[in-house]
Amino acid sequence: MFNKILNFMKRNARNISIACLVIFTFGVVTFAAYDSLSSAGSGDVVDEIVNEYPPVTPTGGNGTVVFVNPVENGTLSKEYADDKLLEDKTSGYWQTHQAIDYSASKGAKIYAVCDGTIESIKNDMMDGTVITLKINDNLKVVYKSLAEEVVVKEGDKVKSGDQIAVIGTNMTEKADGLHLHLEMYENGKLINPTGYFGEDNK
Repeated sequence: MFNKILNFMKRNARNISIACLVIFTFGVVTFAAYDSLSSAGSGDVVDEIVNEYPPVTPTGGNGTVVFVNPVENGTLSKEYADDKLLEDKTSGYWQTHQAIDYSASKGAKIYAVCDGTIESIKNDMMDGTVITLKINDNLKVVYKSLAEEVVVKEGDKVKSGDQIAVIGTNMTEKADGLHLHLEMYENGKLINPTGYFGEDNK
């Protein structure tokens, strides 16, 4: 049996060599093609995963927008608090405080915390003079407890640090004396402005 196989191989040595060479070449080409496709496929998967979570740009705070101190020689007198109660000296009640307050002396200037447009100026019996500064389509800052003598008008474009008013009082927080009550709205909702101020202006 072995002799028959040996004789067959001798007679067909050339054909067998060619067949082996073809099979070997086909195997090499197939492996190379598979490896190339696998690498390309892996890259597509990685790109897809990376692109699924593009870098997020914060809407504000965290260094993207930094406000200047809104009050000349002002001191932070009441923090923002929507998750705890603070004493309201005027009413005597304990309640949330969705704003930050700055106290200062009579005549202290009130500044634009950021570039923007004066959207509205109103005189309110309870809140004093109220100025709304529109920063962009998402963010607005509302100044309350201002004196009547404002130095801007509706529609004015202001730069960060421009004077817009003078500190005053209001009936809502009368016991707090002269102070600025500053609120901030993002997409129409009250938010905490604190993170928008640099460490020196808090």
